[in-house]
Amino acid sequence: MLVPQLRFNLLQTAWTPLQAALLTCAGSLGLVFAYSCSYNLLLFAPSIYLLQIYDRVLPSRSNETLLMLTLIVALTVVVGGALDALRRSVLTRLGAWLEDRLRPTVLSACLDHACRNESARASDAYRDLTIVRQFVESGASLTLLDALWIPPFLAVLFLVHPLLGAIGACSVLFLFGLTVAGDLLTEDALAKSAAAFSRSYGRFATVIGSVHLIRSMGMLDDVARRVYLDAQSAQSEHDLAQRRYEVIMLIAKPTRSLAQVLIMGAAAWLVLDHGKSAAIIFVTMLMFSRALAPVEGAVASWKGLTRALDAYQRLTAVLAAVSPAVENADKSPEQPTGDLVVDNIGARVAEGAWFPARTVSFRLAPGECLGIIGPSGSGKSTLAGIIAGILLPGQGRVLLGETDISVLRGGRQGRYLGYLPQDIDLVGETIRDIIARLNGADLPRVMHAAKLAGIHESIMRLPQGYDTVVMNGGEAFSRGFRQRLGLARAFFGEPRLVVLDEPNASLDYTGERVLLDAIEQLKLASITVVIVTHRMGILAATNKIAIMQDGAVTAFGESEDIFEQYLSRPQVVSQVASQQTAVP
Repeated sequence: MLVPQLRFNLLQTAWTPLQAALLTCAGSLGLVFAYSCSYNLLLFAPSIYLLQIYDRVLPSRSNETLLMLTLIVALTVVVGGALDALRRSVLTRLGAWLEDRLRPTVLSACLDHACRNESARASDAYRDLTIVRQFVESGASLTLLDALWIPPFLAVLFLVHPLLGAIGACSVLFLFGLTVAGDLLTEDALAKSAAAFSRSYGRFATVIGSVHLIRSMGMLDDVARRVYLDAQSAQSEHDLAQRRYEVIMLIAKPTRSLAQVLIMGAAAWLVLDHGKSAAIIFVTMLMFSRALAPVEGAVASWKGLTRALDAYQRLTAVLAAVSPAVENADKSPEQPTGDLVVDNIGARVAEGAWFPARTVSFRLAPGECLGIIGPSGSGKSTLAGIIAGILLPGQGRVLLGETDISVLRGGRQGRYLGYLPQDIDLVGETIRDIIARLNGADLPRVMHAAKLAGIHESIMRLPQGYDTVVMNGGEAFSRGFRQRLGLARAFFGEPRLVVLDEPNASLDYTGERVLLDAIEQLKLASITVVIVTHRMGILAATNKIAIMQDGAVTAFGESEDIFEQYLSRPQVVSQVASQQTAVP
């Protein structure tokens, strides 16, 4: 038992989850292959039936022989139909099983790529799993299995006469070549068309989302013209591909009909001049039709096959690059405790370029609050994103106690982190869902977080309170209300680290006082707090301050010392306070 288990473990480490799942399906795929072999073997029965009628039944004029042959062939037809239905049923269930097994892994991999700012690749990979399933369930996969039987059908034609086999083989090769040529001729045009349509739809979505702004600034006609030109370009490329495909079909259909005429004429000539049985005319047509059927199926489903192959390759590449942190997220400690350690981190923003320009290191004890200030573009938001686990560092690491932040950001362990970005994205159907991070928490816990953020009374004034449905990401709410919702979400649960990027940017004086009180309560609960700000008032809640300039921490220390050495000078205060924090 140990050897098979070891072998299975080796396969697991060498193969992607998709390949491992397909390997697990080997037995089922073998069953489908066996069904396909049996089904195609039974397709010879009608040809044998015709030969027997011409060679035995007609000369003997035996009704009993005709009846028995008919019953036998009828039985083979019924069995063949049942085998075809079985293999289709197995493939349908196999596709559903593959999707059910791989969907969680693919979802994790896609989210991991999205965290690396590869959202387009993540979105494609998530759709690719459905494309693979649809191919497995479709008739295109059966076409591949039936194509393996083209040589046996052609071999029968060669056995009848080499001339018939040559005509059949040349016809099959020519039609298959046309299919490949059609794909090569239309591939580039279809790719350009898809890209242009995607660009047009993206611009149209932008117009819809900002139509009032665009109209008020007199940009509507220009934007609409660009959307129209993109759609026109896409349609032009699509029409080019369609015309090329029509040319291929214009050649393919007459070629098939011509091949049928030639092979029937050749069979009739063999009957007349070589004394062959008249049955070979019908047998030849049946065998030729069986040999051409998979080729015709390939013509109809070639695009689906190429899409499935492309989807398989993209999906395999995405799954092969799954972050170990995502796979091992549930193995992290139940509640990380200890100092926040930022150890020589730097973020890569382009090939060969690093931001921050110099690495950053510091340490915070539990319950300490760090304020990060500096001019726009100095790297404050990038640093905050790395500390919160939102961005992956190009080098170095961030630890909370003994646990890497990149491990905490996956799975359910993310509840130990609280993060407020500059741009508030409200994810959830109701206010309660948004604050509770979609985990279905009881209302008292949600209300506690809302009270910390100073938004409880505002929520209660809504018609349905915490059950108020949030439409379009909360666009109807004011920015200040959205920011307080984001604060409540960051405070919710049991975070051990809270990172706030410009938490008071849209708050009035009262809101800022509530925020200061909330930070003090977090500190009393031994929760580490990191604040990025350009408004100096909130620095009163900090224990330490870091000043960033050009991607590096130029000053770090106790708040009183930093105030005395750097921020007590009016020109420095003016410079820091006048700068808006930007996300690099």
